[in-house]
Amino acid sequence: MVRRFRFILLLAALLPIMLAGGAAFSQAAPARTALTRVCVVQSYHSDYIWCRNINEGIRDALRDAGVVIEVFYLDAKRNPSPDHLRAAARSIAARIAELEPRVVITVDDAAQLYLAVPYLMGKGVDGRGPQVVFCGVNAPLGSYGYPASDVTGVRERWHFREGFDLLRKIDPRIRNVAVLLDDSESAGYVLADMRDDMTRNGPFALQLSDVAMVRTFQEWKRAVLSAQEHADALALGLYHSLVDASTGKTVPAETVRDWNLSVLRKPTLGFSDATRDHGHLCGILESAHEQGLLAGRMVRHLVLRGGRAGDLPVAINQQGLVFVNLKTAERLGLVIPYEIIKAADLVIQ
Repeated sequence: MVRRFRFILLLAALLPIMLAGGAAFSQAAPARTALTRVCVVQSYHSDYIWCRNINEGIRDALRDAGVVIEVFYLDAKRNPSPDHLRAAARSIAARIAELEPRVVITVDDAAQLYLAVPYLMGKGVDGRGPQVVFCGVNAPLGSYGYPASDVTGVRERWHFREGFDLLRKIDPRIRNVAVLLDDSESAGYVLADMRDDMTRNGPFALQLSDVAMVRTFQEWKRAVLSAQEHADALALGLYHSLVDASTGKTVPAETVRDWNLSVLRKPTLGFSDATRDHGHLCGILESAHEQGLLAGRMVRHLVLRGGRAGDLPVAINQQGLVFVNLKTAERLGLVIPYEIIKAADLVIQ
């Protein structure tokens, strides 16, 4: 009887500890098994190489971080209508609310304007909503109210200055260049960056014979043909938002590329790795993978270490991929110096 009584007393003494341990275990288990989601909202479409390379960079940064990645697309290049973008953003925002991700990565400017600012910004401060990490942003950050306590990310810049230097080194006879882009919001921000670079750092290695933004494919054709008559080289930026003047529909970038290659007889310079397969002679290409990788590393920090996004400083891409196309050089009768070929990250033969 005494032994039984002692056992009961021992059990009574251990019961609170056992219950506490059980509670602690039940609280710890979700941390190991709960799904940690990260949503990616791309401004453009899934087949666009820029989006694919950014997604790859994000996945590389978040490998083994224990997260599930969901990707959404606004399709702003093929359907830039504000009504479409507002409707698409509203639908994606509703899905994000259902998924309850820890962080949302918003890529390029349309995703900031139509999704991050109206639906996400300020919601992650108290932990009730996701924090935001942006990348691929060309607009001045202040136009979106960035950075904020729950928002940080990666600014995008093109390597204009370095690209013009490269073109001049390949052919010292080149003195001026015509810069052509589509009439898109992103292109406008890119040109603003170029002008700001000139203001802060002085003239480029090449004079700008012309800088033009055009809306239609027909205008693009006229601009390219005209530029070839008075410029030593052409710097071809974005042409993914050109529309057909007769139908109003967006012309595929591949169609523009094929036409370019059929008429170009001057050296051409590119800036984005989305155009590495478009027959340009050379370029210092911005890396979409780097944009995704830098943003993904910020997300990794927030997921694994916690804290506020706004405490992480805004980054800007630094990596420039030196690119030369020996096939194009041969067609133009140019010899690219061996030291440039040896230093290049990407050589097309």
